[in-house]
Amino acid sequence: MNKQNGFSLIELIVTLAIAAIVLSIGIPSFQAYIQNNRQTIAINELVTALQLARNNAITQRVPVTLCKSADTAAATPTCSTGGGSGDWSQGWILFTNPNNDTTLDPGETLLRVHGPLQGEASFIGTGPVVNQVTFTPQGRISNGFGGTINLCDSRGAEHAKALVISLGGQVRQATDSDGDNIVENGNGDPVSCP
Repeated sequence: MNKQNGFSLIELIVTLAIAAIVLSIGIPSFQAYIQNNRQTIAINELVTALQLARNNAITQRVPVTLCKSADTAAATPTCSTGGGSGDWSQGWILFTNPNNDTTLDPGETLLRVHGPLQGEASFIGTGPVVNQVTFTPQGRISNGFGGTINLCDSRGAEHAKALVISLGGQVRQATDSDGDNIVENGNGDPVSCP
């Protein structure tokens, strides 16, 4: 008796069908996983920059500014203050700011530069933190109000994250306290994405 090895056509078709089903389920999940990881990385990088700004303001006893910047690759990057769009996705700079203005002047120390965000994500500053956050030597926010910076991607507000910066200079990640699957800003209002 001859025993034949291999797959029959039906076995091959069934195997390919199962593989197609698994891939059709797995690929969207993998894309969501990638987007979630990019969001987490971006939030952590901005939190680190905000905490570094506050710590430097306290330890160096000088105001420190974190501002959005469209020219982070320049030899002397500058703050982007025009337009009021609040879009921090092009990057940001962190510098000592004794004269508490919106420019990196001679004699001020550039502490950190962060380039553009990866992927489709965007940070949108709202209210008093549209363009910048300045910490006083006491660790407080110089604008007198605090603010929120929203992180949005192509999935919209239901997948948005946000950082709430209190008047006292503390930074926390926004939470969904009312169970509507949208995190709230510092005033308790749902964050919005453009």
